[in-house]
Amino acid sequence: MLLSGAAQAGCERPWRVGYDDWPPYHYRNQEQVLTGFAVQVLEAVAKRMDCYVVFRERPWKRTLQGVASGDLDIAMEATQSEARSRYAYFSDPYSPGLILLWVREGEQDGATSLREWLEQGKRLGTTREFDYGDPVMQLLAEHAKQVTPLVEEERNYGKLQLQRIDGFLGDAFATRWKLEQENLLADIVPHQARVIAMPTRFMLSKRRFDPAFVAQFNQALAAFQADREYDALLRRYAPVGVRP
Repeated sequence: MLLSGAAQAGCERPWRVGYDDWPPYHYRNQEQVLTGFAVQVLEAVAKRMDCYVVFRERPWKRTLQGVASGDLDIAMEATQSEARSRYAYFSDPYSPGLILLWVREGEQDGATSLREWLEQGKRLGTTREFDYGDPVMQLLAEHAKQVTPLVEEERNYGKLQLQRIDGFLGDAFATRWKLEQENLLADIVPHQARVIAMPTRFMLSKRRFDPAFVAQFNQALAAFQADREYDALLRRYAPVGVRP
């Protein structure tokens, strides 16, 4: 891919990318090699731009601080906000960012939205400090007596099986991954009720990159998303194919 002069400057040294352990977006496999959906997308974009990536393991809050200070260049799996836009550019979406309602197998009733499901008096588990987006957070506040926030999502699995809750909210990719590891995919399944989609993006530090580079980055990202390799990644991490 032929880069403009301004964009070439963004590849003079490796991109320093923050990550934490969040499979299947970014995690170390059995061989201790960093991989995952977001990692593989970013590496594919870098390859198309003849750039290089180095990963730095940090807690999420420290990754954001690093992008703001210039200590890091890129953060993965980020949602766009006004506050973050002060110090970072955002790529085009590359990940669906779907939040699903997970319930016991055989209990996918006729509700078509989370609001309708809650209005039936259902009890919902959530993960504390997880931002489900403003519309959902407002809905949860309206039904606060029916909502139980827990520190770890995995604790919802047992509560659901013991019928102490009727469902819980979880990411389409990450929750499916965890349930598969626990051999629970046959017992806990997505409900058809719509929750929310918050397509995620790469955050690029304004201390490192400029708009010309971001435009070239998005061109390379679009080229990869049009490739069969991207579709293969979606099928691997979420067998029911979904596009951003």
